Amino acid sequence: MRGAAKIALLAALAMPWALGAGFCSAGDGDPRQDFQVFAGFSPGTATLIGTATDRRLAVAGAAYSYRCWIHRHVSISYTATLLPAMVLFQPAQYVYASRAAAAVSPAHAVYAFGVAPLGFTFEFARRRRVYPFAETIEGVIASTEPIPELGPNATGLNFLFDLGGGVRWRVRERQTLSLGYRFLHVSNADTTNFNPGLDNNVFYVGYSFSR
Repeated sequence: MRGAAKIALLAALAMPWALGAGFCSAGDGDPRQDFQVFAGFSPGTATLIGTATDRRLAVAGAAYSYRCWIHRHVSISYTATLLPAMVLFQPAQYVYASRAAAAVSPAHAVYAFGVAPLGFTFEFARRRRVYPFAETIEGVIASTEPIPELGPNATGLNFLFDLGGGVRWRVRERQTLSLGYRFLHVSNADTTNFNPGLDNNVFYVGYSFSR
């Protein structure tokens, strides 16, 4: 995982310079860069894609966005996200070592670390003091034990993506408060034959600084 995390971080750092080299639209005088810290919580799971249930998730992290494409009141930003604090609250579950042997794992918390170097943020009516946004991120997550379920061929290295949105409130000229929702999916993308997948409904608050 260390090698994958380093590659992801290098990609995230290099992307803004690559975009600014010729892919981005002309500026409109507004700040191009946003730095955000956020924290959120999922009180339960969905089963839209994944099958694991009865799990809660707490998450805290930081994001860097480079506003690249600007057209009147709409903008699209490249976003890289670091998730150094992810805690999945696992329920008690049976762990099958073989057909003849099984054990019960008690309810406990599992710590995870995530890096999402690929993401995009869409802002609408951004000249207003309160305006909507949509976002998506994709990356990898490493945990201290296999998630979301224990079992043969379960893995502690998974992929993640989310889709979400919310509203932003411009509290000062270059500072913004965000209230948002993320549908966060975690799975190993069928890299093993055991891939239950996990869907969480994450509600979060974030604070951004622009320059």
